[in-house]
Amino acid sequence: MGAAAAAPPWFHLVPGDRPQVLAVARSALFEVTSSLYDELASGDPAAHAELAAAVPPADPSQFGDVGPLPPPRAISLNVAQACNLACTYCYADEGRFHGRSRKMSQAVARRAVDELLAGVVPGERGLVGFIGGEPLLNRPVVHATVAYAAERAARLGVGVGFSITTNGTLVDASDVTLFRSQPFAVTVSVDGGAATHDRHRSRHGGAGSWQATIANLRPLLDDPGLSRVSARATVTRDDLDVARRVADIAAAGFGEIGVSPARTGPDPSVVLRGPDWAKYLDGLVGAAEAELDRLRREGPSWGFQFSNLGNALGEIHRGTCRPLPCGSAYGYLSVDVDGNYATCHRTVGEDRFRMGAIGDLDDAARRAFLEPRLVDRQEPCRSCWARYLCGGGCHAEVDEVGREGCDMIRGWLDYCLSRYPVVRAELPELFPSIQEVAAP
Repeated sequence: MGAAAAAPPWFHLVPGDRPQVLAVARSALFEVTSSLYDELASGDPAAHAELAAAVPPADPSQFGDVGPLPPPRAISLNVAQACNLACTYCYADEGRFHGRSRKMSQAVARRAVDELLAGVVPGERGLVGFIGGEPLLNRPVVHATVAYAAERAARLGVGVGFSITTNGTLVDASDVTLFRSQPFAVTVSVDGGAATHDRHRSRHGGAGSWQATIANLRPLLDDPGLSRVSARATVTRDDLDVARRVADIAAAGFGEIGVSPARTGPDPSVVLRGPDWAKYLDGLVGAAEAELDRLRREGPSWGFQFSNLGNALGEIHRGTCRPLPCGSAYGYLSVDVDGNYATCHRTVGEDRFRMGAIGDLDDAARRAFLEPRLVDRQEPCRSCWARYLCGGGCHAEVDEVGREGCDMIRGWLDYCLSRYPVVRAELPELFPSIQEVAAP
């Protein structure tokens, strides 16, 4: 008879100048005395009982299943399964997803929008995203779909927002006008300054793309209108200096910058592995400390520039407690050029991630995908103190390469948890009240 599984950790000690305890299943953070911290660290049963009396552990079955599946509130339309760049780390095979280059028709896009908005109740908002490949290779469908979705949402009495992920090289004046005129989240793939960016983000002939990206985005960066423009940098193992990347992108005019590591891709020489994760964590912490220095110097009126830090501290402040890492297959789905649903934009074209099609959304497939991926149903997540802050990691990446990098995630969360009370005391304006956050 096998040994019983160990009980998941219900609290975590947060190191730092101000001793804290994280109540894991509540994502609630408490400051404690140094003596209690030391007693808890030593495993003192009396200290454990004292903590349990003050902060009763939450019901361990709180995330036993995914519950009723809602209609999706967000979709991404793969309007162009093609790209004008040849990035070395592209997980999407230059947007083709291991097929041929294709573009979505306006008819498919409209059907997807109709189905999305039909599931949005008055007072709420749906989100239509455009992705590729490079979505602006299919500019007519992007523009027409925005106009159609805005008109359709107004007729139904619901809200609609838009997003686009673009490399920026094709953005023209008409796109800038469109983005300014709507609540558009514009995410631009920018890896750093010119040399850093062009190392892995080149055109098919080998020429760099940085100059065109920055020049085309300049009008929108200077006057965003209703849009929110951010940069997303992919960090490769040949350059783990995150702080310099962020500084160079900020110098180019971006007010919001996020980074993510290259975990998958066709070129294994750029994918992080082994000892790279500790260096990447050092890079994140260095960028975070530079961000905090900037905020102290310039003031908090413009908010966080380094979004990795801002997002983490915001979720700690709100007490985010999630059994899944994202809305993939739950509140968000991606649509390919033929109108098939995939769990997310990373899994387009893969049968095992297909969730039906427009007009025939497969809720059984959604549930079958989500249930075994709840953090309390899989190891090592079930035994990890960070499980409800992390949510278990990107489904697509875990499926492809496993969970290498978990120590980095725990280290980053430890850093953010330890900095939270200090930052909140020094810069309280950065943290809205819980009531404000919870308001619709």
